[in-house]
Amino acid sequence: MRDKQELKKTCYLADCGKLVKKKDKYCSMHRARFNRTGRFDLKSDIDKFLEKTKLKVKHHLHGCWDFQGYINEFGYGRLRHTGRKILAHRLSWILFNGDIPEDTLVLHKCDNPKCVNPQHLFLGTHKDNHKDAVDKGRIDTVKRAKERWIKCPTWKKKK
Repeated sequence: MRDKQELKKTCYLADCGKLVKKKDKYCSMHRARFNRTGRFDLKSDIDKFLEKTKLKVKHHLHGCWDFQGYINEFGYGRLRHTGRKILAHRLSWILFNGDIPEDTLVLHKCDNPKCVNPQHLFLGTHKDNHKDAVDKGRIDTVKRAKERWIKCPTWKKKK
């Protein structure tokens, strides 16, 4: 009789190994998680990330996925991941495509800073970013050159 009492049951879920109370299949942690969320497993990073996007059924794959969390003053989404603040489009690249090399930017093909669709993102340098902005008409290089020329301390206006 004593041997049967000493046999302790472990959690029904694979790889848990925690002890369970009498007449229960799950440990207290999994039971509490199920009561709180309705599921025994943790959500993956991609599932958590996609919850913060606005996916339209019609444009699910090809349209922009607008980030619905915090938007910074420049229009880019930002959130916490593994205890650090990160821009949402950079996290999208990491989750769907892998690591970002050092000194590399994640650029938007769609020019929508809220967009986190990995198909709309590509890697590039600062030079690539500037060239992309000039090609798409977001920066007027002639106007910027004039502004720099006027602000130049050695340049004097003729009377």
